[in-house]
Amino acid sequence: MNLNTKLGLVAAAAALAVAGGASAATFIDTWTVNSATGAISVVIGDTGLGVAGGSSSSQGVSTQTVSGPDTNGILDFTDTFSFMLPTGTVGSSVTSSDTNNHLVFSGFTFNGVDGMIGPTPAGLPSAGITAQFVTAGGQQELIVKGSGGPAAGFGGTVNFAPVLAGVPEPASWALMILGFGGAGALLRQQRRRAFA
Repeated sequence: MNLNTKLGLVAAAAALAVAGGASAATFIDTWTVNSATGAISVVIGDTGLGVAGGSSSSQGVSTQTVSGPDTNGILDFTDTFSFMLPTGTVGSSVTSSDTNNHLVFSGFTFNGVDGMIGPTPAGLPSAGITAQFVTAGGQQELIVKGSGGPAAGFGGTVNFAPVLAGVPEPASWALMILGFGGAGALLRQQRRRAFA
C-alpha cells in the first residue's frame, strides 16, 4: 500500500470519526398540535453526550457540538434546536434525566434571550424560559449548553401558544398608540387656533 493510499484511509477514518460525533444524540420529536386552540408542543432532548445517532423530525433541525473529555471524563456540550413557528408566544424547559452523570447547565437561550438555570424541587438540574414572543417567518433557535459525563442527558418541551384572533400584534399596538397620539396632537393644535 503506497503513502497516498494510507493518507487517504487516515483522512477517511478521521472524517467518519468527526461525522459520528456531529450526528449527535439530540432530538426533536414530531410536533403535537391542538386543533381547537392551535397550541403546539414538541419534546426535545439529548439522550447522552457520548451517544451518536440521534433523530430529529421534519419540523426541526438539531445539532450538537461536544468537546472534551477533561481529566475527570466530563464533556462540554452545546445543543442547538432550530424550527419554524407561527406568530405567538413560546415557553420551554429542560431537566437532567439523572443525577449520576453530573450534568450541569451553563446556558439556555431562545432567540438570543437568556433563560433561567436552577434545580428542580427534586434537586435535578433544569433550565427554561417563559413567554418569549415570536413572529412567523423566522427560524427560532433554542441553544442549551452545559457539561456532564458521557451518559449524561436531558429532556424537555417547547410549548407554543398562537396569538388569539382579534388581539393585535405588538407592532399593531405601537401603530395604534402612535395614531392616537398624533390625533390628540392635531385636536390640541386646532383648539389653540380656535381660541387664538
